[in-house]
Amino acid sequence: MVLSADQVNLIGQVFESYLLEHHRDDILGILREADEEAHYPVIVDALTLFETNMEIGEYFNAFPSEVLPVFDSALRRAALAALQAATTTADPPQLSVKQNLHARVSGLPICPELTREHIPKTRDVGHFLSVTGTVIRTSLVKVLEFERSYICNKCKHVFVVKADFEQYYAFCRPSACLNEEGCNSTKFTCLSGTTSSPTSCRDYQEIKIQEQVQRLSVGSIPRCMVVVLEDDLVDSCKSGDDITVYGVVMQRWKPFHEGARCDLELVLKANYVKVNNEQLAGVVIDEEVRKEFEDFWGKHRNDPLAGRNEILASLCPQVFGLYLVKLAVAMVLAGGVQRTDATGTRIRGESHLLLVGDPGTGKSQFLKYAVKIMPRSVLTAGIGSTSAGTGTNTSLLLVGLEHMGIWARLILLLPGACFAVHISAKFYLVLCPSTDGLLKEFCELYLEQLV
Repeated sequence: MVLSADQVNLIGQVFESYLLEHHRDDILGILREADEEAHYPVIVDALTLFETNMEIGEYFNAFPSEVLPVFDSALRRAALAALQAATTTADPPQLSVKQNLHARVSGLPICPELTREHIPKTRDVGHFLSVTGTVIRTSLVKVLEFERSYICNKCKHVFVVKADFEQYYAFCRPSACLNEEGCNSTKFTCLSGTTSSPTSCRDYQEIKIQEQVQRLSVGSIPRCMVVVLEDDLVDSCKSGDDITVYGVVMQRWKPFHEGARCDLELVLKANYVKVNNEQLAGVVIDEEVRKEFEDFWGKHRNDPLAGRNEILASLCPQVFGLYLVKLAVAMVLAGGVQRTDATGTRIRGESHLLLVGDPGTGKSQFLKYAVKIMPRSVLTAGIGSTSAGTGTNTSLLLVGLEHMGIWARLILLLPGACFAVHISAKFYLVLCPSTDGLLKEFCELYLEQLV
């Protein structure tokens, strides 16, 4: 089932009037911009829109892939209407028409049908959802050709073919001419890339998000999902960011080959991306917090180590004792001071921390606590990690003690590079500076010893 022409007109008219009533200032601000080729978003609150017209909300939830292009077209008409109304004033401002406008829908109602804290499944295909997760990987920004123009060799009719998202933006050549007058020619010439019709391209990027660990049950492995970003959404987030993605759950597959199994993949085609950890970065310390900080260290002025111990006692409270490990974790999280050597090379001040211990000694508890208190962090496990980096400056590795004799030989192989501290009969702490490539060399030696 698809939307009829009357339904499309109704959605466009209602949304255009909504924009002129609630977002006229945003549209005028975009029209004042000098760059006419840039992409500009208008963020629309879904709750306010649905309250304006409940029928629009029903269409949007049932056919999001068809309604979103209608929203963009209505936004361009609303911008043109606002431009015409502004030019009729006595002192018209300097405004220009912008074609690359996008309606970004956010603020979905908080209900299980629309908001998810876990990765969507197959039954969610075709639905517009709000998914919260942590960015664990970002790809490079690419140039994507999203449509091509063809001309019929017989009737000279020009028509446009759009790339198929479900086939990784492959172009499916039409079987016959699309002229409504009834031309049945099967021979066409592609005009895209020529002087008469330039190539239609847009920015494209893929990111991978992972379920937030603090929202999972004990023993659950976080799942991942690919998110597709286009136009102004590109480069809107970085690895380690906690984000909420508003978009349509879709499926895609590679081209078919005889004798090969078709591999389907669920992806989220983003309409809007909200970075949640920006709220933490913008926190302003008020006078009450500042006074509490000064009073605390004023009380321990004569014995600052006692104040340090009081802070360590509250670090990862679910683990009893192990104050030396807590001190090392606190030092790694606080970071150091970067320096520049005589050759001009910048050396990071953060250290790497490697915890080695038997199962059940609390290694993963320290890792989960570090992820919880850091605004930008990525929690990964050996089952889901690859050779790709996660974009963090501080590494915190946890390894079991099945091969404890190996670590003594490793420390001898890297003199001065790291040192081990014996905590207990089943716990070792290894610290090494964050020199580029050192931790990688350390892990490679470990793997060689295992083989």
